[in-house]
Amino acid sequence: MIVYHFLAAEFGLRALRDRRLKIARLNELNDPFEFFAADCTDNNTQIKLEEFKNEVNEQYGIVCFSERYDDPVLWSHYADHHRGVALVFEIPDDTAIRISYQPERFTLDVDAAIQRGSFQGFELNQLISTKFSSWNYEKEIRMMCRLSDHFCQIDSKGKKVYFESLRLEPYGVDALRLVGLIRGARCDLSPADIASELLAVDTLQVQDTRLERSSFQIVARESYPVSGERSFTACCFRV
Repeated sequence: MIVYHFLAAEFGLRALRDRRLKIARLNELNDPFEFFAADCTDNNTQIKLEEFKNEVNEQYGIVCFSERYDDPVLWSHYADHHRGVALVFEIPDDTAIRISYQPERFTLDVDAAIQRGSFQGFELNQLISTKFSSWNYEKEIRMMCRLSDHFCQIDSKGKKVYFESLRLEPYGVDALRLVGLIRGARCDLSPADIASELLAVDTLQVQDTRLERSSFQIVARESYPVSGERSFTACCFRV
């Protein structure tokens, strides 16, 4: 399926250069109710669920996408107020988790799960994929990533940062295939800026955007190819 990942221009270019995306951690996501969509009116339930969330946070991360690019709020929140870009990916359907937006929190028997030693599949799916209905505009699709399977770097603060690799080729083992880049309506990146971060063997379809004249939507213009200029050298990864 085709999905969109919004970034500031600087980080969009870095993703092209390093051919990877940063994996988000559960405890750092902007929604504090992540993994807490279950009813936690009982204090003991909340404590147990917090402990479980912390365990999952040490083992898994998330890469977030949207099903749409045309909502101006997405560009404002996640692409530097329309000055950034949306990277267009093709991802395997079986890795895509579609978020369910609900007005109320669901009931979960945490004690029973603790006694069994684990949550059942449908319970885990609810925890991973349920968000409050006000987030519905995001139309989020996410991929769960086992951290032990991914490249890790230590940042300037001594913190571990994990990355999901991406590819531009139609073949390969990486789940993320980059098929395009959409420039925000205020983005000042030029085709030359994009070409400078692509390898000479790469060609990427790029689209510019404009504000739709008769609705509150973002419209992408016809795509054009941008060919890479960078010779193949060892990538200098920066966190």
